[in-house]
Formats: sequence, structure tokens, C-alpha cells
Amino acid sequence: MFKKFFTSMKLTKKLFINLGIASSIFVAPVFSEETDKGFYFTGSIGANRINEIDYVNSTSKITFDNGLGFDLGVGHDFGRTRIEGTWMRGQSSGGVNAGTAFTDNSTIDSLTLSGYYDFRATKQWSPFVGLSIASTRVEISNIADRGLSYGLALGVSYKNSDKTEIFVKSQALVTPELDFGSYKIQNGSYGIGTIGIRYRF
Repeated sequence: MFKKFFTSMKLTKKLFINLGIASSIFVAPVFSEETDKGFYFTGSIGANRINEIDYVNSTSKITFDNGLGFDLGVGHDFGRTRIEGTWMRGQSSGGVNAGTAFTDNSTIDSLTLSGYYDFRATKQWSPFVGLSIASTRVEISNIADRGLSYGLALGVSYKNSDKTEIFVKSQALVTPELDFGSYKIQNGSYGIGTIGIRYRF
């Protein structure tokens, strides 16, 4: 009788252990993904490069000095996908326009909507890729125009707490056409390489 009782206890104990292991396998990833979801603030800062611009119907071009690049915005994390709305800026303190050096500040401001996919979203390290569309304002030597832009972003995030992630990112935008009155440019582009933080709230 006692032998059967102890055998039954051992089987019950083994059953509870197996159920505990199984539940941890299924519950833990769900819990991890749930804590990743929600709204967040994002900001990053680094370097900017405005690529050289060719004039339409001309051999002249504009080249720019490298400068500061940054972005600020908010987003929503769905687990493995995210959407972000950001203000992205690239700026330069000078360059060469049609062979003549200039020292005027050039700025590019983009109001950007991006969609991202995070690989291995439940891990601490998470590479990501994104596509963007934007309304971009370009100002060169106090002359400005606005156009629609599109672009690509690549990066990797490191989750250092339940609320914060540190990331490095490279993002580029292309503006198909801009009109500055006396001249037009096509396929102007710029990119920023930044390090930043996402904070969930």
C-alpha cells in the first residue's frame, strides 16, 4: 500500500515538474512579447551626410560638408513590428556650389512616417529594418523647397531594461525632385548615422 502511495507521489511530482517546464516554455515568450508592446519615445543623434546634388540640364553640382544629424519622435511597438513618426534633421555648415565655396548653413528637415520589422524581438539584441515616407524641406543658401521623400533604415537595438532600448541606426531618404526657382535638382538624398534610445511609456 505504502509502496503504491510513494509511487503515486513520485508520478504526481514528475507530472507537476513537466507541467511547470511546459508552461514556462509557452508562457515566457508571450510575457516577453507583451512587455515589448506599447507606445514609446525615440531620439537619436550622430552624423549627417548630404550627398552631392546635380543640377537638371547642367554639368554643375553642389557638394556639402558633413554635419550633425538627429531625430526625435514617438512610435508604437506591436511586438515584432513598429510604426514611428519622427522629425529627422540633417545639416551642413558649407560646401561647394558650381565650383564656388559657400559657408551658408544648409538644412534638411523631414517629417517621417516609418514602418519597422524587428528580428528576434524577444531577445536582448534585435536587428531591424524599416521603410519610410516623408515630407522634406530643403534649404540651401536661404532658398527652400519642399518635396515628398522615401527611404530605408537599418540598425540594431539592445534591450537593457523593460522600458528602455539603446540602438544604432543608419537611415537614408531620397527626394525625387526639388525646384529652387533658378534651378532644379533631381534625386537629392541624405542620410544620418546615429545612436539613440527608445523609452516606453
